[in-house]
Amino acid sequence: MSDAKLPTPPTLTTGEEAVAAKAKDEVELPHLWKQVQSAIWLLGLALLAWQGWWWPGILVLVAISGVTQALMANYVQRGQVAGEQTLARTRLEAGRIQALPANCPACGGALDAGKVQWRSDTVAVCPYCTSPISVTLKP
Repeated sequence: MSDAKLPTPPTLTTGEEAVAAKAKDEVELPHLWKQVQSAIWLLGLALLAWQGWWWPGILVLVAISGVTQALMANYVQRGQVAGEQTLARTRLEAGRIQALPANCPACGGALDAGKVQWRSDTVAVCPYCTSPISVTLKP
């Protein structure tokens, strides 16, 4: 027999771990949006009781509730992503201002972070001599 090690089998996730992983990906709706869901159900049930249209009306109400919840979750998630992108952009601009030298290394012209053109996150172009200026952003 050889002394070769056998590969270890992959670990299996339990149902609870799968549910916990899925819950991390789902967007938690703020309180106001949860109230909208409650209003949809209350008004829908009142309408169903008033019209006596329990079947298949309850299925329509479930569908309306599911679609509105998905739309609201998408709206909330897009707002969160936009906020994160704005924060990252603000941090990048602040880092650029700190890292940009006061004068161009090639021509000696005064540099302003608002007047230089940025080719990438770390490369600016001098407005006077158009030479590239590499900057090192601090983490």
